[in-house]
Amino acid sequence: MTSTCHIDFETRSAVDIKKCGADIYARHPSTDILCLGFKFDEEAPQLIKYGEQLPPRVKSHIEKGGKFIAHNAAFELAIWNYVCVPVYGWPPLRVEQTDCTMARAYAMAIPGSLEKAAAALGIDKQKDMAGNRVMVKLATPKEILPWGEVVWWEPEEVPELFEKLYNYCLQDVEVEAELDRRLLQLSQMEQSVWQLDQKINQRGIQIDIKAVKAAIEIVETEKLRLDRRMREVTDNQVATCTATKQLTDWIEYQGVSVDGVAKADVTEMLSRPDLPFVIRNALALRQEAA
Repeated sequence: MTSTCHIDFETRSAVDIKKCGADIYARHPSTDILCLGFKFDEEAPQLIKYGEQLPPRVKSHIEKGGKFIAHNAAFELAIWNYVCVPVYGWPPLRVEQTDCTMARAYAMAIPGSLEKAAAALGIDKQKDMAGNRVMVKLATPKEILPWGEVVWWEPEEVPELFEKLYNYCLQDVEVEAELDRRLLQLSQMEQSVWQLDQKINQRGIQIDIKAVKAAIEIVETEKLRLDRRMREVTDNQVATCTATKQLTDWIEYQGVSVDGVAKADVTEMLSRPDLPFVIRNALALRQEAA
């Protein structure tokens, strides 16, 4: 039987992954690992803590092309290759070596989050949500000083919280392993598409930067023109096309009742044949600018 290794990273960073995405998060210089939980086959899960070396068995497994299974494996791929490889000298993890239980859950119309997928499949070992709150605390800076220096929570400062984090990580690995046992494998075509998707995300796409900058310049110039025209039409009562409160008040002052100047409101008002010409002009400018 060929061995497989389940893995789960816990990390910290000064950037918000929900706002910037996994790739930018993993590449940010402040991002680091707090621990890595791993589990071979039916063995008990083990832990690599911050500052510890990659165990020879895990190193050998990756160098021999062994399989690594993770829930949302795109994150583990990014952290492994953009943090652990350049910072700690770990061997690279190839997309072809990874198996994503989140992708497999979605393929079976099961929720993607680990806790919901586990609940849907009746797994006894549920995700540790109390530990999740500790993870969120340790994953974000304790403080960012006025000159930009980031102060982190450290293991020697709050050992009890780090112990909870380690147990949380080990529990996640156990839940992921049980999920792996209950999920169907992706078809060969689906797995190929998933791998291609990861490669595209890692590589990015080519864009014409010169054309993008020119388009931005055109947009900004047009915004200035439309705002200038709005001031002319309203006799300087409305400063810009996005000054919705000023525009609403100005329309009311012209003797026309209006609920607001959101998209639907503007469309409805412009369809009215009795709308005064000056208001029609202002709303047309608002619509074009939007």
